[in-house]
Order: sequence, then C-alpha cells, then structure tokens
Amino acid sequence: MNPSSLIPIPDIIQAPAWVFLVLDILLFGIHILLINTALGSILIILFRGLKGKKAPPQNPVHDGVAGKIPSLFALGVNFGVAPLLFMQVIYGHLFYTSSILMAVYWILIIPFLILAYYGAYFYAKKSEVYPLLSKIALWTAALIVLCIGLIFVNNMTLMIQPEKWTAYFENRGGTLLNLSDPTLIPRYLHFVAASVAVGGLFMALLGRRRARKGMEGPGENGSAGLKIFGYATIAQILIGMWFLITIPNGFLLDFMGRDQFPTIVFLVGFAGALGAVAAAFANRLRATGVLFAITIAAMILTRHNLRAMYLSGKFSLSTLRLNPQYGVMALFFGILIVGIFALGFMIKLSRSADHGRIT
Repeated sequence: MNPSSLIPIPDIIQAPAWVFLVLDILLFGIHILLINTALGSILIILFRGLKGKKAPPQNPVHDGVAGKIPSLFALGVNFGVAPLLFMQVIYGHLFYTSSILMAVYWILIIPFLILAYYGAYFYAKKSEVYPLLSKIALWTAALIVLCIGLIFVNNMTLMIQPEKWTAYFENRGGTLLNLSDPTLIPRYLHFVAASVAVGGLFMALLGRRRARKGMEGPGENGSAGLKIFGYATIAQILIGMWFLITIPNGFLLDFMGRDQFPTIVFLVGFAGALGAVAAAFANRLRATGVLFAITIAAMILTRHNLRAMYLSGKFSLSTLRLNPQYGVMALFFGILIVGIFALGFMIKLSRSADHGRIT
C-alpha cells in the first residue's frame, strides 16, 4: 500500500498559511516555556527533597517556587490550546489522523491534566499541614506530566510519518504508539532536560528577586538555580546531539550546511546554548536569560524546519486552498488583543494580592 494514499485532503483555510504558522510558533513558544517552568520546578523540588534540602517554610525560595507552580501549570495549559488549534488549521488532516490512531492515550490527557493540576495545587497549599500526602501529590503530578509529554511526543512524531499509519491495520484499537521511531526517546528526553534547565533559571530569577528586596537567604538559591540550568543545558546539548544523529541522513545534511536557513538557525541555537551555559556558571543571570531566549527561539524554528523536512514530498503549506475571510480574522485579532490585556490585568491583580495590597 502507498502510505500517501492514507493522507486525507486538507481543509480550506481562511487566511494565508503563514499567518497561522507564525501564530502557532509564537504561542507554542509561550506554552512550552510555561510548561517547562512548571515541570522543571516540580522535578527540582522533588530532587532537592531526596537530597535532604530544606522544605518550606525554612527555604523561602523553595516556598516561592512551589507556590507559583499551580499558576504556571494553569497558564501553560491555556496557552497550549491556541497553538494546538493553529497547528490543526494547517496540519489538521495529519494531526487528526495520528490522534485517532492513538486515541485511547490521547483522550486520557484531559483527566491526566486535571489530576496533575490538583496534585501541584495540593502541594503548594497543604505541604505544611499534610507533608507526606503533599509529597505523594507532587510525585503524582510529576509522573502524570511526564506521561503527557510522552503522549505528545508520540503524536507529533506519528503525525509527520504517514508511512507508520499502515500499522493501524494490525492495531485498530486506538492504542498505536510510535515506539519504533529512533528519534522518540531523544526527543522526549530533550524536553525533560529543557524543563529542568528552565526550572533552574526560574529558581535563580526568584532568588535574585528576593535578594533585591533584602529577603532572607536568597543568594545561595539564586546561584544554585543557575548551576542547575547550566548542568541541565549541558545534558540537553548532549541529548540534542543524540537526537540529531537519529534523524534521516538527508535531514542531517540539511542541518549541516546543505540547506542554508535550517543550518543557520541550528547553529545560532547551538551557539546560544553554549553561551548560556558559560554565563550560568559565571553566575551572570541577565546574560544567561538573554542567551537562553535566543536559544529557545532558534530551537522552536528548528523544530518547524525538521517537521517540514519530514513532510517534504507528502504535504506542503503552499498546497492549502485559500478561501479568504479577513473580516473573521480581524475580529479574531481584536479579541486576541483584548484577551492579552485582560490576562495582563489579572496577573497584575494576582501579584498585588500576593503582596497584600488587595483584600
């Protein structure tokens, strides 16, 4: 059977494909930062607990990180909806198919998310009252988020490899996973290592913020957060090299100079990661943050470039049929701008409440 015959006809789109692509990439960047921060913070708290580090209230930065995890988690989930929808507009015929092939796991994401959120919330609010139960809740949240990450990686890799869809005829129960893909494990571990790195950077930011306010014991935690970021980023670079050698040779050559744009983007991300590690170990928070921002932007573009390579000859955004509805798009952007301002206002109110200025 020709796997290309299994690819559905894509839907008509209402605006040029690049509009949805740009929105997908931008909003995915926000989403992945929030999720990385939440998961990384959870993993760092659990690891430091195993190492016998102080828990709240003795460790104020630890307490500050734990208290923010539920909000980070909620924002990350909500910001994940938009890029998922935009991705479905342009890649929906591929994404829906892969989701159906692994439908049992995919539908579990919703109850999993609810359980993970409440586990993180219980730990943040009840760790002093129920220390053992709250630790169990946080471990549960961590394991669930790690499982969700693995489900997403399976779907994203299955979506871009229609040749794997023929396995449906041997497994029609909606439990198909892309476990034979050599990129699956390094992709997933790259996400986990990135989460620890971002969690460490978040810990450093909180530590420095408390230091500027003269709060108790923040210096050690700020430096420790940068060290965590540095070591986790080194692990991420090594896993990234593993990931790189598992992709098809033709794609590897594209990243190694055969295709100029993917090569430049990849090299910028690689250089940014090395620079961020050096800045982190030099205890330079601002430089670490700037270089990290450059790195993650380059890595998100590299992710898109790799997806386009996999789909080359199977699907191209240029083939999408356009039926313009610019009035609807203008309405959407208007609502989006209002929503951004509303979200900013709510975050401002929340921060004010944390400082006791709102009753």
